Amino acid sequence: MSGRDDPAGDGDGSDDWDETVAEWDREVDEWEGDAREDGGDRTAASADNAAASANNAGDGDNAAAPAGDDVDPAVDRDPDLTPDDADRVPKVVSAGHINWDVTIHVDSLPEPDGETRIDRLEQSGGGSAANVAVGLVDLGGQSVVYGSVGGDESGALALRELASAGVDPGQVLVDADEPTSVKYVIVDGGGELLMLANDGANESFSAAGLDRDTLAAADHLHLTGQQPETAAALATAAAEAGATRSFDPGRRVADREFDAALHASDVLFLNDREADALEAATDVDPWEPDDRVVAIKLGDEGATVRTPHGSVSHPGFDVDPVDTTGAGDAFAAGFLAAALREPEITGDGFSHDPRDYQVPILVGNACGAVATESVTARTDLSWDRVRETMGESPETDLLIEVRA
Repeated sequence: MSGRDDPAGDGDGSDDWDETVAEWDREVDEWEGDAREDGGDRTAASADNAAASANNAGDGDNAAAPAGDDVDPAVDRDPDLTPDDADRVPKVVSAGHINWDVTIHVDSLPEPDGETRIDRLEQSGGGSAANVAVGLVDLGGQSVVYGSVGGDESGALALRELASAGVDPGQVLVDADEPTSVKYVIVDGGGELLMLANDGANESFSAAGLDRDTLAAADHLHLTGQQPETAAALATAAAEAGATRSFDPGRRVADREFDAALHASDVLFLNDREADALEAATDVDPWEPDDRVVAIKLGDEGATVRTPHGSVSHPGFDVDPVDTTGAGDAFAAGFLAAALREPEITGDGFSHDPRDYQVPILVGNACGAVATESVTARTDLSWDRVRETMGESPETDLLIEVRA
């Protein structure tokens, strides 16, 4: 990054950065160690549940605001990037779509009536709820996924892959009368994509099917695309159980009656186009929220987190994207993994102080960047990869802008 070799103006800062990274490494190792001890029995049980379910299935982007005089002088110039509370392993129920993805890479999309050569074809699990659940486990959390698949081979494969990743799929509904939603993702040489999908069994589940003890044991409920009444009922039940709530409604946010779920959520995840569409179609203003936190993804320009008391923005990390599928889900997983471990952020709902989101936005952007370097929607996240992405340009924490 040109012109940012010594952003603090006090030398190269390498000794301080090396010391910070070393301390981060020690604390991450402790945190992940505790997470493994706490989650070992659960993972084994998850695999058993998934195997049973699988067998049953087989049978039947606005740029960040420029710096100005109103930038909060209290911005933390040395934010703590470490998972420093090893005793807090967030437990999240992720509810929404579970897909089987077929990713097709081509050099360029054909013209009408044209043809192009397939350079690479990959199959893997997908769906926003499933992607976030896997990402949270990768980052030391515990995840239960709730959704529905069809009674076919694709559904069995999706469940087996979730279990192998350490996610508990025991609550997933298998709808023997519908096919699993299969999404065909076509990616061109520049990393841009288009999608073809069937609905299938994607939204066969309802709020009544989720075990209330499972929800009561969770710290957080993360909602993705689903029937509006299901999202509203799940969010209401989570609030009654004392769990915080987040919602990533996806590209159909302005076309579906999500008002109740939107108002029942502590945090919204949107991209800039979705934020504009939501502002135009509802009484929710994502850019200037009055009663919630909104994380707005800005593509290669990073992200901004808007709260009733101000905002925090970060320009993201420079990467050469291979496939942008799932980058938004990876951002959400990273943001939640960082925020949910901090009691001062989520102890009484989600904090409205923008300064509290300096670390979550950094981790979210790093995870989103990592996801664009993977071929499919499902990427392998880890604190090591987050550190590596940030470590290539340690001054990036100084580019955070907090506005009151």
